Amino acid sequence: MNTPSSELENAKPKLRISLFVQGSPWTSRACRNALNFARALIESRHEIHRVFFYQDAVGISHVAFDTPTDEPNLQREWLDLSRDHQIELAVCVSAAQRRGISSDRDQNTVATGFEIRGLGQLIEAMLESERLVSFSA
Repeated sequence: MNTPSSELENAKPKLRISLFVQGSPWTSRACRNALNFARALIESRHEIHRVFFYQDAVGISHVAFDTPTDEPNLQREWLDLSRDHQIELAVCVSAAQRRGISSDRDQNTVATGFEIRGLGQLIEAMLESERLVSFSA
């Protein structure tokens, strides 16, 4: 019996995947590559459990993240993806603090849509996901 390819696609098991992004949004392609990969996962009907930004990648979460008008706004693209597909964008608290990013009430420099989290959230993502895919500089 021949099964149409669309039925085979729907029968594929969905993977729950988390992304670990480490490279700077300004000097590496890590954030862009992770975003493109996330879009491909969603298109393939996989689930993204969490995106964890670490080391220089936390810069993507700064409220003053600025992109020249003739370039795509990487932060906006991540926020749109998160909003449209209910994906948590976690930012490492210690890496963020070392780079002047804080969620303190008096000095909040985290863009709305990003969440400051500890390394425990990365460990939890590893335990709750079938795969952790890393993007480094």
